[in-house]
Amino acid sequence: MDFLYSLYDALVSISVPSDKARAVVDAMERDMGTTLATKADLDAQSLLLKRDIETLGGSLGQRIESVREGLEQRIEAVRENLEQKIEALDVRLSQRIDALDGRFSQKIEALDVRLSQKIDALDGRLSQQIEALEVRLSQKIDATRDLLQKDMELLRSSMTIRLGSIQVVSLGLFFAALRLT
Repeated sequence: MDFLYSLYDALVSISVPSDKARAVVDAMERDMGTTLATKADLDAQSLLLKRDIETLGGSLGQRIESVREGLEQRIEAVRENLEQKIEALDVRLSQRIDALDGRFSQKIEALDVRLSQKIDALDGRLSQQIEALEVRLSQKIDATRDLLQKDMELLRSSMTIRLGSIQVVSLGLFFAALRLT
């Protein structure tokens, strides 16, 4: 702020009317207050971005956990249902085997093998779907993290350019004022 007083003094010393010199200093102070970001502004913005990233990470973690829990519940329900069906089938098969003589035992064993294969195939497909979902979620998290890093880098570059421009303008005014004195 001292340089504003120096600017005012420089303008007055080159016969600029006091009220006009004051208007120039006020306008410059207003422009600097609205266009320049302070370190506190940047720190606050950085904290907000960190908080947003943490919130996003927590939200994604909760979503992943929710999806995982839902999948576990579905798998458990399917597994319980399959176990109940297998147990029910086993009871019926046992009753039939007891009711019939040994001539149907080969057919029952073949049916048991087919059911086991179907269960194994279903279990394998569910495992593949879970793995694919985990991979997609991981990729989305990585992509989001990369985008946030790029946005932060662009913001940092933009703020550096603005600060440099303001410094160049300020130095130009300073040297112009010095030349006029």
